[in-house]
Amino acid sequence: MTRVTQKEFHGNGAAHSLQNRGGLGVTLENIFYLSQTFAALAIVGSLLFVGMEVRSSNQVNRHRIIEELLADYRAVKMGCATNTDVARAWLSGLRDFAALDPVDKVRFSLTADLFFQTHQSLYLHYRDGRMEGELYEPARLNMTDFLGYPGLQELWDIRRHHFHSAFRSMVDDTIATVRTGGPIPHLYGESPAQSG
Repeated sequence: MTRVTQKEFHGNGAAHSLQNRGGLGVTLENIFYLSQTFAALAIVGSLLFVGMEVRSSNQVNRHRIIEELLADYRAVKMGCATNTDVARAWLSGLRDFAALDPVDKVRFSLTADLFFQTHQSLYLHYRDGRMEGELYEPARLNMTDFLGYPGLQELWDIRRHHFHSAFRSMVDDTIATVRTGGPIPHLYGESPAQSG
């Protein structure tokens, strides 16, 4: 029987601790590095999960905001549809804003302002990439149709300074295009306006 001295026992122990029968040694230092690697992978996985959740949350918020804008626009339409005085002021004002009496000018101006504010919000969301083209295109075509009316163009000239510069440029370009594009629209089946 071979006797191992205390010096030999302690000299081989700490640095070479756990050896298995296959001759592969695993030190405490190796275990530490392995645990740090697993921790780093767990952190990366957590960050990826958080990133996906934030992205999903942003998409939901964008969708919610756009749906709220469209709901506001539907409310403006319903306001005209359910209030005879507002509908009359809107229809008359589209043709000739200057001919409206003061009360109808207020009704038309407030309704038109809601119309422009809603379209401005939709346009800015679209421009900034928060709204898909297939959602924005019908709203843009709707606005283009209404901008063919001289009364709405006249009110725009009065109120345009209240809107974002990018939206102003887009509306001004649209008005320039519809002015050269043909007759005044009659979206409500009203008889065409008489030229000056």
